[in-house]
Amino acid sequence: MGLSATGLGSGMDISSMVNKIVEAERAPKQERIVKGLNDVETNISAYGRLKTSLDTMKDMMYDFRRNNTFAARSSVSDNPETVSASADHQAVTGVYSIDVQQLAQSHKLVSDGLNPKAKFGEGQLVLSLGGRSATIDIEQSKSSLLDIVRTINSHPSNPGIKASVINDDSGARLILGGDKTGKGNQISVAVNAPLTSPLMAMEYKPGAEMNAMNEMQSAKDARIVIDGLATVSSGTNTFSDAIRGVEISVSQLTKAEDGPVTVTVDEDRDKVKASLEEFVDAYNAFYQVTKALAKYDPETQQGGPLVGDSVIRSAVSQMRSLFSTPIEGAPDSLKTLSELGIATTMDGRLEINYSMLDKQLTQNFSALEGFFGGNDGFARKVEETVKDFTGIGGAIRNRESTLGDRRMRLEDEQTKLDRRMEDLENRTLRQFSAMDNAMGEMQSQLAAMQNIMPA
Repeated sequence: MGLSATGLGSGMDISSMVNKIVEAERAPKQERIVKGLNDVETNISAYGRLKTSLDTMKDMMYDFRRNNTFAARSSVSDNPETVSASADHQAVTGVYSIDVQQLAQSHKLVSDGLNPKAKFGEGQLVLSLGGRSATIDIEQSKSSLLDIVRTINSHPSNPGIKASVINDDSGARLILGGDKTGKGNQISVAVNAPLTSPLMAMEYKPGAEMNAMNEMQSAKDARIVIDGLATVSSGTNTFSDAIRGVEISVSQLTKAEDGPVTVTVDEDRDKVKASLEEFVDAYNAFYQVTKALAKYDPETQQGGPLVGDSVIRSAVSQMRSLFSTPIEGAPDSLKTLSELGIATTMDGRLEINYSMLDKQLTQNFSALEGFFGGNDGFARKVEETVKDFTGIGGAIRNRESTLGDRRMRLEDEQTKLDRRMEDLENRTLRQFSAMDNAMGEMQSQLAAMQNIMPA
């Protein structure tokens, strides 16, 4: 309330009277707007909960399909400290023996003993590693051994060679080490300087009979023998294509007395079971949300925010229909979710028959990908069903849009009501003030007349 006044002429509390008149006019309209806004916010929140619970199932099925979860493979090594392995959905189940004959290592060079305080002079070092190279300029003023190490390590085009210095009885030694393993990653150092330059003490050419620097560690590939027959080499200690779908990592040589390491690749039933349990939990959480939003208590005659809403009924109905509808193109042994041991209970939840599920996972694992995967599988059907509700143009999105429009209309009504009430307040206050002034003048005139009349 912007204005206020006290009745000086009449003695009446004008502000209080104006406030009561304005509030009497505002109250029914304000109550309707507040109730409307509260209902809108409650329904928007309710649809948000419903949308989130549906999208959880959709996103889950998308991830399962993208990651080929239902064709998952497990890999177990009987000596993981020597050989470890991981398998993807393309791996063929089987048992493989792995004999590690050689580990991959990087190339390292070491110089003869050098004077750490000497200046090595101006020139260029051309460092190469595995087909990459960089020309490094050495300035006369920055040509001590430590200066050269810093220049190599900080060069923006360094091909991956780390320089360092160690000190022993013969003096300071320059160490050059490659950052990549494998025989294809040998270090070479060409020196562009006069033959008498001290920089020539850093020259190295792989395979040359005479070199200024010495090989401290040769560049080697890792080498394994699979099942006693296939010899496979790798520039790193990881083999990605030796066995289809299996990545093998080696960390130490196998010992003759221990024999090769056994790697077993099998169907990952535990992962699939956990994924199915995750989906069942997600659906049951969705179903609980629908019950909470659509509930009605006849005793209290109170209902949830979406009681009687057709969107909830339709969402539950379509999901249940999907559970019992055969998937076209799926294997004959697994066409519905119930055949996997997952069925709807009397109270509407999903429940797992673990005896049936374990039997299917043991005897019919290969059918899972055909049922869940692909563009027409169960997982994609769940995604499409949910998208019809939560996607652009979906039923829930449309309801949210309608509610958003209603909220804007109510907010506009609130703005207009505030303006009308302000105008009413000002107009009423002016009227009461005018009346009060008139009464004041009348009282003044009456007093004057009483004063001039004889006693």
